[in-house]
Amino acid sequence: MPSLRAPLSALLAALVVLGLGACDTTDYYGDEDTSLNVFVVDFSFDPFEYDSPRPDEDLVTASFDARDATVSRGDLDAALETVGDGALVMLYIDLELVSAFDGAEGNTTWSALPLSRSFEELVLAADGEGGTFEIPVVGYTASYEYSFDNDDLYFDVVSSAPYTDFSDDPRVLFDFIVPQRVDGTGDLDLRLVVIPDELYYTNAGAGARVDLRDYEAVKAAYNLPD
Repeated sequence: MPSLRAPLSALLAALVVLGLGACDTTDYYGDEDTSLNVFVVDFSFDPFEYDSPRPDEDLVTASFDARDATVSRGDLDAALETVGDGALVMLYIDLELVSAFDGAEGNTTWSALPLSRSFEELVLAADGEGGTFEIPVVGYTASYEYSFDNDDLYFDVVSSAPYTDFSDDPRVLFDFIVPQRVDGTGDLDLRLVVIPDELYYTNAGAGARVDLRDYEAVKAAYNLPD
């Protein structure tokens, strides 16, 4: 049975580019033509207010529904209601929630989703002199992902091991692997960025050369907030 232990690392997974229409929100950046603006929506969850997997269904996924989020910037409903045209849709998470990184005071460093992190188990290894010692190995992983449609957006925590490997109660696993700060305080902070595809692909200065996984590069290219 896998054991719950501290994370070994945070590994950035492949960038996901999905289709979403331009959003007519109060926080957009760019041209006066709202169809060519970059839209930013900040929202947060209580890290322990998620939908647990049901024992007769998925045993590996806990989900947060954006309808339950607290929105502090932009209009999430308007963004979701106006999907349809092509766009690049990026969701970023406060890096301190998924690593021990200590950002500069007062600043948030955003990390692109999806990403995965590993959690360790200790196994016995021979020391060559008839004895043994413990070494850490990857026991299981947690992936942090997102999906959306015209009506809603979901942030998912996906375990590589079913929660039943740990307990009959899914919260034994998911309360441990849900992103949270080292001291266990604060909300789960996310930032949604929507870039119309016409703006991204036709703007030679801020188009294909921008690494969308690097929020600082995106911020500089499109004059976005910190």
